[in-house]
Amino acid sequence: MSDDRANRLRQKRQAAKERAERSEPSEPDETSKPDERNDPSQQSEEGSGDSETTVKDEQVGTYMYLPERQAKDLSRRFNVLKAEYEFEYDDEFEKNRHFYPLVVKYGLDDLDGLEASEIRERLDDLDR
Repeated sequence: MSDDRANRLRQKRQAAKERAERSEPSEPDETSKPDERNDPSQQSEEGSGDSETTVKDEQVGTYMYLPERQAKDLSRRFNVLKAEYEFEYDDEFEKNRHFYPLVVKYGLDDLDGLEASEIRERLDDLDR
């Protein structure tokens, strides 16, 4: 049964990828004015809240299962950081676009270079 689900997810991802490839903008036609083609105000800013692309268009969906306590801690940490960031910069802080990549990047950095015994210690710490 899990193979069916995995296949459905693969098919959905492939279909989304194909749609994205088909909808990529083509080169400007010769009738457009040079000023219009190169005017940055006419182009969407990458990463801004006004962007026409969604997180699903830009990033790969990854699903994980966490113990309830960790999921609760993750949610709480997101809410705190979101409030602080948005208050300080008056800019949106999105969970999928901003928070999760930060968690993974700095979590991976923290795991980099660990020896097997250190990994075991950290796994044991998860249960506490």
